[in-house]
Amino acid sequence: MTQAPGFIEHPQRPEIVGEMHLRRFPAFELPAQVIQLVRTVEQSQNADEQLSLAALPDLYGITGERHREGRWSSDVRASWERHSEASTITVTMTGAAAQGIGWGRPDSIDGAAALEWAETAPGYVIRATLLIVVASDEAAGPFVETADFTQSHLVSCHVADGARIWSDFRIHKDGYGRLVIAANGLPPVELASCVQRLQELGNYRNLALLGLPVARTTWARLDEIERALAETGRVLLTGDQRDDDLLKALTTHSEELLSITAETEFRMSATAAYAVIVADRLHELKAQPVKGFQSLTDFTSRRFNPAIRTCAAVSQRLALLNGRAGQFTGLLRTRIETNIENQNGRLLASMDRSARMQLRLQHLVEGLSAVAISYYLLGLISYPVKAAEHVWGGVSPTSLLGIAAPLIVLAVWAALQNMRRRLFREGEQTLPEGL
Repeated sequence: MTQAPGFIEHPQRPEIVGEMHLRRFPAFELPAQVIQLVRTVEQSQNADEQLSLAALPDLYGITGERHREGRWSSDVRASWERHSEASTITVTMTGAAAQGIGWGRPDSIDGAAALEWAETAPGYVIRATLLIVVASDEAAGPFVETADFTQSHLVSCHVADGARIWSDFRIHKDGYGRLVIAANGLPPVELASCVQRLQELGNYRNLALLGLPVARTTWARLDEIERALAETGRVLLTGDQRDDDLLKALTTHSEELLSITAETEFRMSATAAYAVIVADRLHELKAQPVKGFQSLTDFTSRRFNPAIRTCAAVSQRLALLNGRAGQFTGLLRTRIETNIENQNGRLLASMDRSARMQLRLQHLVEGLSAVAISYYLLGLISYPVKAAEHVWGGVSPTSLLGIAAPLIVLAVWAALQNMRRRLFREGEQTLPEGL
């Protein structure tokens, strides 16, 4: 009787442990026919995909969210696996179902039903392959002759320390690519791993190359933006255009670059990740050339590697143009800020001159005010002085007014200065704190 563990299990433990056992190609008897379709499935097609999986017969214990297996008979089985952005369906026919195998549709009823289920699943096929796996080079000969391979594109080499492959990696009239594999004594487990690596090499190669059309389209758009940035830089240097117009143009370029980045970043990142997997699988296969044939390594490096470098160059160029646009914008903003600071400096200097002029006028007005007030005070004092002459006699009004005039002027001036100092103190006390 199985007892429950005496510890608390992490809720994701079954998922992460199960991950290590996924994507293992089961061993199979020879001869065998393997049909695999790789699809990109959009989010709107997920429900249809689940309905299709519900039709997978005779599930035997593997019913996960990312991996399911079923069989139509003991000789015909199928597996479905969900990847990050693609789904893979693999139909394997061995034993009686593999008798009389060829490049046409399966002869067995179960094989035909399995293939129909695989082909009608939702999604867009990015790779479809038909593999024939036999025991030796001699057994592979008839299949290679009838495969209609294009000799100029034929790839043949030894892989996995003994097995040999033949393929032109082209799409044939039935929509499938064709691959012949001779085991040449490779143990069943190692042969299954070899087939899996070969398929993953091709699948991830196609998924990686989805970035190439995007890279080519983006490259042309970047050419236009680069020319526009070069012209903007020239105008920025010569000053033939208003800063506001230049800033508007640079903002437009930056917005377009950010838009391109948002559109292509996932695809370019995915392409780089898939390229690493392709390199890993190619290294694991240990391809050895066969004289007179193109090897798997030669075929992959001839066009795949340049395509990946093109995608990487687009990402690098996009980052470079983003940086250049940012530098131009920074320079222009610095120039605008410098112009604003210069304008503020000139404005402050003008305000300072105005303040000085106002101060001088104020001093002039104060002097005139002192004279005017003194004049009126002397006029007021003259009346009682003249009256005193008539009353007491012997008093000279002119002498008294002459003596009093400078004293009155000094008193008035001192009173005005005192009043001004008091107003300044009150003004300083009412200023906000920190000014």
